[in-house]
Amino acid sequence: MSAAAPLLHATLGPQDRAELLRDLSAVAEVFAVQLEDEQGTRACRLDEAFAALEQGSARRALVRYRFEGRTWLDTLLPDGGGGDLVRLVRVAEDDLQPDEASGA
Repeated sequence: MSAAAPLLHATLGPQDRAELLRDLSAVAEVFAVQLEDEQGTRACRLDEAFAALEQGSARRALVRYRFEGRTWLDTLLPDGGGGDLVRLVRVAEDDLQPDEASGA
């Protein structure tokens, strides 16, 4: 294990999000999707989470999946600047230290 989990930070526009949804749907094994909105946090389908991001009703979406033998966690957050941008934070769960994975 590495000393710190590698993180990817990106800003995604509508086209980028559409490509990410297509890619995850086509080649990843999606384990869990959570959506946080005005009603709280709940499990949902991948397409529902992306639709909520497009509609502006999501506070955040979490997607946990396996791709190319590794487990990943993507957090998608509306940029908050009033535009249609979404921030992506991606971490490889396999690289998390045991205390990081448990949130301790």
